[in-house]
Amino acid sequence: MTDDLAAQFAQIQKYTAALHSLMTAAQEHAPRQSAGADRSGAVQVTLGSDGLPRTFRVDNDWDRKIEPAAFGGAVVEAFQAAISDRLEAWSRSLAEDGWQDRVDQLRSPGAPTEGTIPAAFRKPVEDVVPRPIGDIAEDVFKAFDDVTASPPPETTEASGTDQTGKLVLGLSAQGLTSCTVDERWAADQTAARLMNALGQALTAAKEDLARDSQRPQPLSGVDHLFAEAMALLNDPRRLAD
Repeated sequence: MTDDLAAQFAQIQKYTAALHSLMTAAQEHAPRQSAGADRSGAVQVTLGSDGLPRTFRVDNDWDRKIEPAAFGGAVVEAFQAAISDRLEAWSRSLAEDGWQDRVDQLRSPGAPTEGTIPAAFRKPVEDVVPRPIGDIAEDVFKAFDDVTASPPPETTEASGTDQTGKLVLGLSAQGLTSCTVDERWAADQTAARLMNALGQALTAAKEDLARDSQRPQPLSGVDHLFAEAMALLNDPRRLAD
């Protein structure tokens, strides 16, 4: 292995550690709670620190503000308003901390990026004995050439219903994706009953999302290359071979 290639791998290691530090700092500034309402004020959604819905509030006079057929859309609109509130608060917090300046510093040539790759930052990888670095590098370059032809990863979406099956929430790791409500059923519901139904559907959707995220995913060829690269980066003796 040439000294130049070893230096490049060492720089990747340092850059990754610095990037992890920035990501950790950004996450620490994420709002613990955000809220938003639809334009009519009939529905309000409160988000948790993960950006997912935590609670719903339905105004007692909701049926005077919107039609029953519009209830599902109002729930989604309230969630989107809460997301906007979350992003605005997050941006202000990062700006006050000078986070963007640290990002710009990392982008600049010759930026100091000391450290090693933290274990928490690395995705779980299989335990491998890496091949010679030249072989790995060749395969990595081929993978980069093929990446534009690969389809984008699918977004996992879960769903949950209330006990009646009349209200269904769609949920992904990024947030609320849909709210489908039986119009005739909704017309006969009080605010308290609707909030209870939303809570039941949300709990079911989160459980479905958690189950899906725990399913083992087969390693792709790129994942195996990543495992080999990490094995090299974390064992300087192999880099010297």
